[in-house]
Amino acid sequence: MTTPRVCLYVLDTGPLITLAAADSLDYLLYPNVQVVIPDAVFYEATRDTAKLGAQSVIEWVKQHHARIEIAVTNSYLNFTAAREVNPRAYAPNLGEQAAIEVIEEPDRLQADEKAILLCEETAVTKRVTVFQKDKIIELGTMDFLLLLEEAQRIQSADAVFERALQKGRSPSRIEKFSDHPPELRAAVRATLSPTKT
Repeated sequence: MTTPRVCLYVLDTGPLITLAAADSLDYLLYPNVQVVIPDAVFYEATRDTAKLGAQSVIEWVKQHHARIEIAVTNSYLNFTAAREVNPRAYAPNLGEQAAIEVIEEPDRLQADEKAILLCEETAVTKRVTVFQKDKIIELGTMDFLLLLEEAQRIQSADAVFERALQKGRSPSRIEKFSDHPPELRAAVRATLSPTKT
């Protein structure tokens, strides 16, 4: 039996800021799969370049543009159009709306593909209405790092969090991995394990 292909979606700013603060954004590339970031999430993480991690996220996306998709959403397009009319226009939960739009895009998951949804907020996946919920697995940043540690891709998840804390970031330590069915957990572990050559 073949292991299904897994894609990685970063659905809120939390993982980006935490990993940027810890100089560990490249860990998102370790699974060697396409990384998808909704356009509004990227905007929220980088709109103020003076904020912690923002400049690092911008440079990282530029450096790895072939492996990172900034997914275009109607939510963000509508927001930018509104800003052209009124520069003070505000869209509450913009990143969340864009994330849901990306997840629910009909052609996102093909055949037996699964999706890792990396997020620190819980509201996003609670609002997802796709019929393919059996194809998605939600992970917190700590889950993701612990799985990389288990696969011996990194030395210590705690060390990453400690580096982030030293830079002034207080990341969420929520863990969600154990809540998912065994077949989804197996697919994620296979994706995060080093490729055998």
